[in-house]
Amino acid sequence: MPETPLGAFLRARRARLVPSDVGLAAAGRRRTPGLRREEVAARAGISPDYYARLEQGRQRVPTGPVLDGIADALHLADAERAYLHRLAAHRHPRTPAPGPRREAVSASTLALLDTLDAAPAFVTGPTFDLLAWNRPAALLMAEPARRPPHERNLLWQVFCCPYGSRSADNHAPERSIGADLVASLRAHHADRPADRALADLVGRFSAASPAFAALWSQHRAGPPRPGRLHVRHPELDTEVLEYTVLALPEPGRYVFACLAPPGSRARRAFAAAHRTGGGPDPSPGRP
Repeated sequence: MPETPLGAFLRARRARLVPSDVGLAAAGRRRTPGLRREEVAARAGISPDYYARLEQGRQRVPTGPVLDGIADALHLADAERAYLHRLAAHRHPRTPAPGPRREAVSASTLALLDTLDAAPAFVTGPTFDLLAWNRPAALLMAEPARRPPHERNLLWQVFCCPYGSRSADNHAPERSIGADLVASLRAHHADRPADRALADLVGRFSAASPAFAALWSQHRAGPPRPGRLHVRHPELDTEVLEYTVLALPEPGRYVFACLAPPGSRARRAFAAAHRTGGGPDPSPGRP
């Protein structure tokens, strides 16, 4: 029977736990990592057979209380709990209807980018395509406007571009910009398991980056959070930029703003790029 997104998520979350995480004593050596199905079922208040059918995609859509019990048993965070409910509601893949025409980045958002004169800032869409950026961000990301469309993407910057992909810190499984981007990609598309464009994107990045493939296989889900971007850029004197993330009203859109240390050559370089480069750039080929 083909694997379902719900079953894959449950297995991945079960595998990340050890008995001590849920107050169980380890009894001998286990053949596979994580909790056993019967241990999750007992904590969730359901039968082992019922839980096994959920993982195998043979069970009808469970009720909300059952899902909450499973979320408690697997120690899911709030974002992962919501993701579980969305997966269960769309357990059988369906072909999504064509989406609406992409709206332009608003004038107020572009103005916000322009006010950040010494901070690289950019707008991303649901699959982290770069929709707009200011001049400091153009310097940081090696002029996205001059790159082919598939490289005008934050995932490409983090996992494939030499400036970002050389640092393993960007791909750490527990807390990194790469882990957050992949988790956000899963969370946003939980109700579109048959989205061909998403499948193509995941396949492309999985083939290009073993780090991306490893993070995707963890089935984490959640929004991007503030953190650190590690870069190795020939024109900057710092390898770590703090960044923050602002959610925009449009679903799946975010503003990322990076900050170089005060007094650093990077900060001066970003300010110079702002002075000489004009206003923010919308991505070529986008409204």
